[in-house]
Amino acid sequence: MTHAPPATGSRTLWLEDIKPGMRLQLPDIDCTAALVAGYAELLDAKHPIHVDAEFAKTTRFGRLLAHGPLIIAKSLGMLGEIFHESLVVMLDVGEWRFYGPIFVDTRVRIECFVVDINAPKGGSSGAVRLEIRIMAENGDLAQRGTASVLIQRTPKKPS
Repeated sequence: MTHAPPATGSRTLWLEDIKPGMRLQLPDIDCTAALVAGYAELLDAKHPIHVDAEFAKTTRFGRLLAHGPLIIAKSLGMLGEIFHESLVVMLDVGEWRFYGPIFVDTRVRIECFVVDINAPKGGSSGAVRLEIRIMAENGDLAQRGTASVLIQRTPKKPS
């Protein structure tokens, strides 16, 4: 897949601005102990691999892991920073795979690419399918999945 330059900045990205292959620039995620602890508390997801450093030392990973769904939620939540007011709603989260651990107190990089656009002619919006890759601090692929969002066309100016 040939990738267009990343879409960045604070301006709204409307449906007409989006093309298949386009890379969307999302910020890195800092997987801090506080973030992981807050997620564990919020969802009562307190498996010791995430919250007990002494236990985590005894596992094959040797240290605390961030919750996989936490990283998914953070990356999907950041889509609003790309689309701003053009984002109508999330349509789906497709297959998501976990390839390797994300450790607490590390930073992960998010790669996001436009896979496909389904926009009926004359419609006010269209479905944009994205592939999201989460790269661990060491550069390895840690997670990969897809999501679709409904994005508005540029609003028509009043006559």
